[in-house]
Amino acid sequence: MPPMMRHLTIVTVAFAVTLASAATPAPAGGGSATVRAPARTAPSTAGMSWHACADRPGAECGVVSVPLDWNAPAGAKIELSVVRRRATDPAARVGTLLYNPGGPGVPAALLVRDYAADTFSAELRRRFDIVGIDPRGVGESTPALRCTLPVHDPAISRFPESRAAYDRLVTSNAAVGRSCLRATGPLLGQLDTATVARDFDAVRAALGEAKISFFGKSYGSMLGTRYARLFPGRVRTMALDGAVDQAIPTSRLVTDAARAVEDSFDRFAAWCDRTATCALHGRDVGQVWDRLVAAAGRAPIKVRDGRPLTAEELRYSAYAFLTATPEYAGGLATAISQAERGDAQLFATMRAQALDDPVSTAAYRSILCTDVDPEIRGYGDVRVRMRRVRAAAPHMRGTSEFWDMTTGCLGWPIPPTRTQPRTPVRDVPAILVVGNTHDPATPLAWARSLSARIEGAGLLTNDGDGHTAYLRSACATEHIDTYLVTGTLPPTGTTCPATPPGPPASRART
Repeated sequence: MPPMMRHLTIVTVAFAVTLASAATPAPAGGGSATVRAPARTAPSTAGMSWHACADRPGAECGVVSVPLDWNAPAGAKIELSVVRRRATDPAARVGTLLYNPGGPGVPAALLVRDYAADTFSAELRRRFDIVGIDPRGVGESTPALRCTLPVHDPAISRFPESRAAYDRLVTSNAAVGRSCLRATGPLLGQLDTATVARDFDAVRAALGEAKISFFGKSYGSMLGTRYARLFPGRVRTMALDGAVDQAIPTSRLVTDAARAVEDSFDRFAAWCDRTATCALHGRDVGQVWDRLVAAAGRAPIKVRDGRPLTAEELRYSAYAFLTATPEYAGGLATAISQAERGDAQLFATMRAQALDDPVSTAAYRSILCTDVDPEIRGYGDVRVRMRRVRAAAPHMRGTSEFWDMTTGCLGWPIPPTRTQPRTPVRDVPAILVVGNTHDPATPLAWARSLSARIEGAGLLTNDGDGHTAYLRSACATEHIDTYLVTGTLPPTGTTCPATPPGPPASRART
């Protein structure tokens, strides 16, 4: 996703060109966490060796071995790919910052290695050794998580209108899950966020750090919260941007998310109404959109040199665009205008990244289904939820990432046995939780709820659109940087003002 959990960092880099052309804790000494690396090493870090990352100046690569099952630490091992960039100003260095960009399924090691200047401000790069870890099964960590059936099947509705359609959905999910189990093996049952948090602590130990700072976006907020709960004494600072409060019941999560997506669509329509360069300017955007969705429901929209786009794919691809507004609001308008004329090429380009990519979708589904209980016990539950989300979102019809997630986990062969506790997180340093006022993926209400659930946490509100605030708002970026460096929370009630839209790349290079 470009959506909430499949964070947009990589997507925006790749997609900008298209839009432009279209208009149990690890022992302190490292314990079972061992590191192997090629001959070129830098021995200055206790318990860990590094080698230069090919042609990426300043990036150091390493591999950390951790137990496949933390309940059997002497058993089989897996390997985590780790990349570090040292603080550019060693005299000002304050420590090590572990980073998770979301997903789940986004390779953080790749971002630190290849896109550091687009992912972190100059201040964070100056003050921290920044470490990206590819979570188990993801990126260059081994073994890789694989499925032999596609997670997304356009013939299977995520909004079943009958019991027979519901049964087809559950049967399809079960078949996909079994294909992942066959291709991935026992790793599939060891992907939950608590296990990943233990992996991160093993990396901390291998680095020789008594405490770490942590920066997590989107799904990274779930990982950070779990780490803080398991290892409160090992946290120096922790910022959670685009926060998810997993302790909220699933039925409320999907309704909250539906409202947030609809709010973002309404704001997009209002932007078109006041912006002469919008491809839909001067028209009733809601009506245009509703007619397009209805037409796609009758017959999928043609895609030049590609598979036609269904109504559900159209809505989900639009949601993915909304996570990147206001920067790509013009791209969404152009995509709607083109689809109206009978070619959904731009939407299909977004679909390829949001729904069809076999690597990211396999990781996304497999990891979240070990964490999230859909709390759906039959078709009746789904029918009640559909009525609620459609009432909350008349244009987007209840489309959200959390709807896709919960219905996608029905029938999954690995049950969610390690869901997030709902008790408060205590005995941690002050943690900063960040939320946008108009985030279609992670509503502000979730940031408020999570900050209240973490003892002593602070809340930073950013008056803005799109998913996450860091490097999209100069004000939010400055507050997050200051907190991570100094440990000082913004004053209670701090809200960053709305900022005018601008090209994402120009903001990223802070």
